[in-house]
Amino acid sequence: LSRIDKVFQPNKNEIILGLYINGANYALDICIDSSNYRINLTTHSKSNPQVAPNFCMLLRKHLIGLRLKNVVTFGLERLVILDIEGFDEFEDVVSKKLIVELMGKHSNIILVDETNIIVDSLRHIKSDDEPNRSILPHIKYQFPTTTKQDFLDLNNFEDFKNKLGDTSKDNLVTSICETFNGFSNIFVENLVNGLNGN
Repeated sequence: LSRIDKVFQPNKNEIILGLYINGANYALDICIDSSNYRINLTTHSKSNPQVAPNFCMLLRKHLIGLRLKNVVTFGLERLVILDIEGFDEFEDVVSKKLIVELMGKHSNIILVDETNIIVDSLRHIKSDDEPNRSILPHIKYQFPTTTKQDFLDLNNFEDFKNKLGDTSKDNLVTSICETFNGFSNIFVENLVNGLNGN
């Protein structure tokens, strides 16, 4: 288990968690920029603003000293849950989750408590912006819903072809992205162009 010993926010779309394990330091970069969203370990140093933004201060208060216990993903869904655990000042066990939604312009970083109540998030979302789903402090976190299918459930190419139905070559990228979860338009477009030798 790695201990969280630093949290900083280089810009409005990025959080860096400093992790310490087995005598070594690592940096977990969580970026929710709509055109460059990702979560990865990094060795690139980033600027650490002298005045930390509010969400960064909140994460420092809740996460520093706790340990990253587990990283959970769901198939190809662009959703990552960081399970974090430790002890408070009374030596009681504390559990938190940092939920990272990597979904283009809807990307977000959300801190929830052990009962899945939202402590705060990098972006606040009201239900009129995203139907039936608010991301605001003090309300229960709801996972994003989808009607898309899990690509990993396919058995073979015939399954894949049948799920897409009668799709023209011009609409292939759109059809794949609208049928299966976990794929971005840019990724599928690059894949299709690569297969076509472009």
